[in-house]
Amino acid sequence: METALLETQDALSPHTRLAEGYSSQDLALCSTEEARSLLTYENAVKMRVLPLAVVRDGNSRRLHCVVANRSEEIVRSLTFLTDVEPLCSCCDGDILDDAIVKAYRGHDRAIQLTLEKLAKRREGTAPTINLSTPQATGDAAQLLTSLLEFAVARGASDLHLCPSPQGAFLRLRIDGELLTQEQHHYPKELHDQMVSRLKVLAGLDISSKHIPQDGSCVVPVGNTAKSIRLSTLPSVHGESVVIRFLYARKLPRLSTIGMEPLAMGLLTRVMKRNSGIVLLTGPTGSGKTTTMYSLALEAQHRGRNVVTVEDPVEAPLPGMVQVQVRESQGLDYPRAIRSILRHDPDVILIGEMRDATSARIALTAALTGHLTISSLHMGSALQALDRLRSFELSAKECVQGVSLVLNQRLSPRLCSACKIADAQGSQRFKRPIYQAVGCHSCSDTGFDGRVLITEALDLLSPTVKEAYGSTRTIREAMTAIPSSAFIPWTQSLEYHLSRGDLSARQVQEFVDEEMVTE
Repeated sequence: METALLETQDALSPHTRLAEGYSSQDLALCSTEEARSLLTYENAVKMRVLPLAVVRDGNSRRLHCVVANRSEEIVRSLTFLTDVEPLCSCCDGDILDDAIVKAYRGHDRAIQLTLEKLAKRREGTAPTINLSTPQATGDAAQLLTSLLEFAVARGASDLHLCPSPQGAFLRLRIDGELLTQEQHHYPKELHDQMVSRLKVLAGLDISSKHIPQDGSCVVPVGNTAKSIRLSTLPSVHGESVVIRFLYARKLPRLSTIGMEPLAMGLLTRVMKRNSGIVLLTGPTGSGKTTTMYSLALEAQHRGRNVVTVEDPVEAPLPGMVQVQVRESQGLDYPRAIRSILRHDPDVILIGEMRDATSARIALTAALTGHLTISSLHMGSALQALDRLRSFELSAKECVQGVSLVLNQRLSPRLCSACKIADAQGSQRFKRPIYQAVGCHSCSDTGFDGRVLITEALDLLSPTVKEAYGSTRTIREAMTAIPSSAFIPWTQSLEYHLSRGDLSARQVQEFVDEEMVTE
């Protein structure tokens, strides 16, 4: 990859080469440790420069860099700081900012160096820290910044700061899997200071250490700002903290979320309607919010007014009115939903149906000419209507109001850079099957990203309406549902298996887990 990037557009002057078309991950992987050693992380962030490689030509050396803004001042500064002639390629600033963090902070050694540096400093006089100011400096602020950068660089969705008898350590949730970084222990004093620092940023009460607290804020990571949600929980060893990164990546369009084609066809057809409920179900962390946001973006592109009610608002949706539920101030889900119905919406997004009142209001909106998108914490599409009936809604109301139930899960995607053929799996499934290995690109996990696995129930089908319109149980209703109205997990699993995104082992584990759940 480095060779390809270095040879890009050789016909042009060295200072006008381009690095366009590469992702932030590509650029980060192209950057060598030798090149990064010539420019500190702080200067790389400040100047928006990523050193890629040292190019040797006889006894002379040149430093190939990617820059956001090629200028004579940048070239002079790089020459002065590195004592090497720079070759500058231009790149989109947003991609470059992300790549710099990944290249410098995307490995365990970066955290270890920070901890070693802090340990040496603390042998002397520890600097005082004024935690009440946004520009707080000191050991705790420096370590917190390093941990956030490390988590973002590794592509983590959640960062756990865990107190222990020996101090504290961190965990990262990457592609749905929780990875413990116990080798990175840090003192309890620093942990307590970081918790206080986070509470200040999120507007929480730093004096209350024995009750759970939740909040959100924006934190700087390199040249970018990341929205986070903060949750604290008192434990026997101190306050445990979970930081959720809210959509550090761009929200996907509906056509790019990788849904199985038959389920996508049902969903696309329902989204063209002007009424009814699209109900997304699945456990926590199954990607329901991402799918809901993709549906909202799809509706907006069709020229419709989209209004959302959420708790919390997890990402800004351009051109839409987003309402944050604040129960402490009297704005709960029912009141917010009633209010937005007077705001002339075409499409309503309700983050979650939590109680009978909000469910009934959402159903009323769907029956009175509003396309409604919402979610439920359910393990099966077939169980979703029973859950609505537990909200004191009749079977007839449910089948009249709900158009489609989509149940979903997320499963790790095989790394395309290192996956290898699985002879035994290929023989079993009568098609080319792959298995995980692990490489530098995927941090030796064998997986890169996640795939969306779905099952779908089409309630626009008259047969389904008739089956659920009675007081039948789930099992009784299932016998009357035609195959054309219900797309099971197996369809989605076979689709991703044939694309080489899942291994035979993953499919078997998924099937075994769903059988136990049911």
